[in-house]
Amino acid sequence: MGTPLIPEGCRLIEPAEDMAEEYVAYAQEFRDADEPFIQGELDQADGDAPSLIKQWRDHAAAPNLPEGIVPCSRYWLVRGRRILATSRLRHRLTEALEDDGGHIGYEVRPSERRKGYATCLLAMTLEKARQLGLHRALLTCHVDNLPSRRTIEKNGGQLASQGISKRSGQPILRFWMDLRRAR
Repeated sequence: MGTPLIPEGCRLIEPAEDMAEEYVAYAQEFRDADEPFIQGELDQADGDAPSLIKQWRDHAAAPNLPEGIVPCSRYWLVRGRRILATSRLRHRLTEALEDDGGHIGYEVRPSERRKGYATCLLAMTLEKARQLGLHRALLTCHVDNLPSRRTIEKNGGQLASQGISKRSGQPILRFWMDLRRAR
């Protein structure tokens, strides 16, 4: 299986303060779609997107994080200065992340879904995981999230187990991805 094609003009970048206004618009689109996760992160930062972005950068490199918190790198899939999708790459797992969350989480802007961005974003984030030195990555999704399941499988995810999330109480699937094989 080859790496999914990168849609024309798209690139993966680290969040930047000079795009804070675009991130606010991205978050608002999730709120408008009644998907509060992204907007919730911004709300927790009192709407201060530049500070939130700086906090993310610090979090990725932090040597002394609180118990249960792992270093996490964030990425934006952008076309020009428009954020199409976001991903989070957790550098290691905790017991809670092994249950639900895994190494990588991602979201696609509601107005940009069904255009192949999730598959591309995950492939590019998996490459970042390889560069970080991970040999395999765990991804999870809710059983009823068929688009996410397809995205994971298109990127080589192998179903490892199904269970009930201790965090959400919902049925979830756990997929392992071997990062050592050639792409």
